[in-house]
Amino acid sequence: MALAAALLHGAALARADGVGWATAQAAELTRQAEARAAAGEADVALSRYLEAVRFDATYGPAYLGLGALYERAGDPREAERTYSVGLDHVRGFVEGYRARAALRARAGRRDEAIADFEAAAALRVDDAGLLQELAAAYVAAGALPAALGVARRLSALAAQAGDPARTATARTQARALSALVGEADPVRAGRADRGPVRRALALYAAAPARVVLSFEGGKARRKSQ
Repeated sequence: MALAAALLHGAALARADGVGWATAQAAELTRQAEARAAAGEADVALSRYLEAVRFDATYGPAYLGLGALYERAGDPREAERTYSVGLDHVRGFVEGYRARAALRARAGRRDEAIADFEAAAALRVDDAGLLQELAAAYVAAGALPAALGVARRLSALAAQAGDPARTATARTQARALSALVGEADPVRAGRADRGPVRRALALYAAAPARVVLSFEGGKARRKSQ
């Protein structure tokens, strides 16, 4: 009876908020599952999460909660399967990619983790937290030039946001990575004989955030915006 009453309450909220009935039920079941999981009632939580995805197969939070429940139960294979099913059903499921990436990274499957972080970052290009996770994954895999590119992106985002502390931190990270990368850094490499593209990269690396590059007469030039 309590479950039926909660679902009826969810239907009323759906009408008030303008969301679909099935989505409202999935949200209510997911809320119940989270509460049961927090109370240590894993079996009941599992049942609620499974009911939630049966009501609405596109409700992302249910997959995240279910996957996390499997992870806590020591079943990473089923957790990964859950995240993958969610990614098949939920469009633009950034958090699903992040959850699966973190799971794969913990298992030492770095290339697969990076692929998931990259997919998430492509969907949310200005998410500084997500970019930090991607940079860390690159560093763990020894892909320092890629990590350096992300660090420079973070520096630009921080500057655009007018955040001096974040800008300083990102620039420090970028300088440290650049020192480690050395001549593999496409910005620093070939200083003696740069073509127009490398000159443009070098100019961009030293430029403020709101500067764009143009090519005029085969030379890279800055234009402030």
